[in-house]
Amino acid sequence: MVEIVKIGMDARPLSTRISGVGRLIAETIKAFPNPEKYHFYLFSHLPIHKDHESILSLPNITFVSRGGIFKWKGGIYYNLFLPFLLRFMKLNLFWGSQQILPPFLPRKLKAVLTYCDLVLYLYPETMRPLARLQQRMFQRYSVKRSAHILSISKQTSEDMCSFFGYDPEKTGVSYPGVNKKEIDSALSGTPSQRIIDLGDNYILSVSTIEPRKNYPFLLEVFREYRRLNPKEHQNWVIVGKIGWENREFIEELRQEQSLFGDLHILDSIADVDLQHIYKNAGLFLFASHYEGFGIPMLEAIYQKKYCMVSDIPTFREIGGSGVTYLPYKTSADVKEWANEILKFYKNPILPTSDISSFTWENAANITEKAFQKTLNTD
Repeated sequence: MVEIVKIGMDARPLSTRISGVGRLIAETIKAFPNPEKYHFYLFSHLPIHKDHESILSLPNITFVSRGGIFKWKGGIYYNLFLPFLLRFMKLNLFWGSQQILPPFLPRKLKAVLTYCDLVLYLYPETMRPLARLQQRMFQRYSVKRSAHILSISKQTSEDMCSFFGYDPEKTGVSYPGVNKKEIDSALSGTPSQRIIDLGDNYILSVSTIEPRKNYPFLLEVFREYRRLNPKEHQNWVIVGKIGWENREFIEELRQEQSLFGDLHILDSIADVDLQHIYKNAGLFLFASHYEGFGIPMLEAIYQKKYCMVSDIPTFREIGGSGVTYLPYKTSADVKEWANEILKFYKNPILPTSDISSFTWENAANITEKAFQKTLNTD
């Protein structure tokens, strides 16, 4: 008889629409090896969102819906109610899926942390004030309390170890992946009319519109590109919700959209539509100041779209020598990006990046090994 390993986890990212962390959690669990051996208990203050509800049909999943008055706010539920609840559940391991552990975890309960980025310390001004406060209160404790830490890129792992003085021997890298089956299934579906109306060969960017993503820079790039090629320039499509950004820029972006008709901002995109947007694009742009990883870039490469991205270490981990890396701060950089876009559309090329190792199966296998290593350590 197989002895069941009971794993509690922070499932709050599964209570909202698909995002980077939510996708990481869901895909890792769905690909997890030996499902008969591991049972996951999902803790969240809100129900699982319909975008992730398929995970609830897995036989090794239990959604724990408790909290009472504590459920009105995710941080209160996680930091105050959950530590109390965990004292009454006989778990073998707790998985902190978004780099924070609940304070006052039972002393004997071992913990593994997934570490996504150091935005709090490198770019704190790009975070919402409340989120910044919550992270600052508990992140250092969470790193110290963890028996093992899985980062989503080598650069993130190295930065984390250096910043916190954490033992590299107790770390690993679990790259996010591409779910080829689900992407191909989405592509077999019919996109909505608004996606069909976009046409094809456009410039594409996919991410939340917030400060770290550097959209003001990309807007200047697009303006310069339009100026250089006013009659035959391609449209720019942005897929992403309006995040925490200054209102003046959002208004500027909306005015640009209204005045010229060559900029399209799409939110609330179903997966079928999203994958068709990738398929019909000509070029992918990603100018972030900093990323823990970069799933949109990975998906663009999978769909054979050439990428022009900011020259940051994490993007080089994904793209290797198969994409174009550019500086991303000055007016001279703006002109360089615009000229590179012009060159691409005159002579389009395909990405040559090898992304075969970026699979959810690999991520799940590495995560399982981290769990086993933690459980077998005295």
